[in-house]
Amino acid sequence: MVSPQLVRRAQALKSKGLSTYEIADELKVQPDTVVWLLLRGKERASRPAPHDVFVDWSSLGSHGKRMAALAAALGDLTRESVRAGDFEEPEVIVAIEGSGMVLGVAIAKELDKPFAAVRPQRVAAKKLPGLVNPSFHSVEGKRVLIADAVLRAGETHRAAIQTLRGAKAKPVAVIVLVNKSGKTKLDGVPLKSLIQLLPVAPS
Repeated sequence: MVSPQLVRRAQALKSKGLSTYEIADELKVQPDTVVWLLLRGKERASRPAPHDVFVDWSSLGSHGKRMAALAAALGDLTRESVRAGDFEEPEVIVAIEGSGMVLGVAIAKELDKPFAAVRPQRVAAKKLPGLVNPSFHSVEGKRVLIADAVLRAGETHRAAIQTLRGAKAKPVAVIVLVNKSGKTKLDGVPLKSLIQLLPVAPS
């Protein structure tokens, strides 16, 4: 059953002028899911429901104490991965601008590391390398850990990796709360998550 709240969120973003792909970025769902949500209640909505999952983590993200606990868990996962030799210890924590910012700051505090932010750019259906925000810590010559809340297909995070490499940083890993992609690496960079969403059987 589709959530009426999710339909309203998609419609509200559309009314603000966001494209299908931009709405997909905001909601961390597939573009086909956005189209399906926007057609709900219309005659053309007879198309079958997409195979997708919406991750609502607002009960965590809207409370400081819960966010701190989440950052502690992701920090623990980072330390464990470094000890296991899965990736090098990061020198800077880099958030993807948007939903990953608050979580990135919390992880940086947990690990006692400097904080930076990256902004990949959206061009139609593609995510391309963008900019490192100059308002935060420099990443040049640094080992960086990319932090975000939800990884959908990985194109945003792949663009972030390319952006950081272009800024002469070394991405050592991507760490997220929820991984919807089933991937364990992006462009050769390890991908770690607290939760993985995996299909029981291929669609």
